[in-house]
Amino acid sequence: MTESREPLATAIALLREARRVVVFSGAGLSKASGIPTYRDADGLWMNQNALQYSHADDLQRDPAGFSRFWSQRLSAVESARPNPGHLALAQLQRLRPATRLITQNVDGLLTAAGCLDVLELHGSLRRWRCDHCGNRRGPWLLNRCKRCGARARPDVVMFGEMLNAGVLLDARTAAQECDVFVVVGSTAVVYPAADLPLEALSAGGRLVTLNTEPLHLDTSASAVLRGASEDLLPRLLAGLAPPGATS
Repeated sequence: MTESREPLATAIALLREARRVVVFSGAGLSKASGIPTYRDADGLWMNQNALQYSHADDLQRDPAGFSRFWSQRLSAVESARPNPGHLALAQLQRLRPATRLITQNVDGLLTAAGCLDVLELHGSLRRWRCDHCGNRRGPWLLNRCKRCGARARPDVVMFGEMLNAGVLLDARTAAQECDVFVVVGSTAVVYPAADLPLEALSAGGRLVTLNTEPLHLDTSASAVLRGASEDLLPRLLAGLAPPGATS
């Protein structure tokens, strides 16, 4: 299904003609901001602590270790800044207000970049909650709930937990209604999120993939962009913006 034009030009043309755009992002989008990906040589799954404290039961198994690990991750996220890829997606929303952003990332950097109504499939590390009493309001001093004193936890989806049904439904609806579905910095192999590009294709949407490595979705894509999102997304937006426009 690939087109004869140069991939970047094809992607720009598809976005220019689209009424509804969905951008589905993964860890590769935030790598340039210093947030490690999961499967790279230096990724999170190479960190034994990440494996040890990423299941829903780990808070009860080792409360102190759990809180220490996730507090360190939160500190790293809070010191990170949006990179040019995040800023380009904020610009895309300004140019095309109907654009929906779906992310697997929990770093909150899309919102920090000025993006609106981001569908965070896996939650956000910047939000914490208490599963004991249901409190979702901080401050979380010493990682404890101010209401009941129980240990708080990040509001992220861990192994052994389901995605938020409402967020997933919104994401599926956006995928089914879009004209162009763009996969950015994600391997798109983790379900149920991996179904979203397939649902877009089944509903007649066109697919654009942007990643540093080949994806299994590339064979179904109308444009395959190979490279880093912090480089390619600004180029994509530069081609899409009207002459004289600024971000």
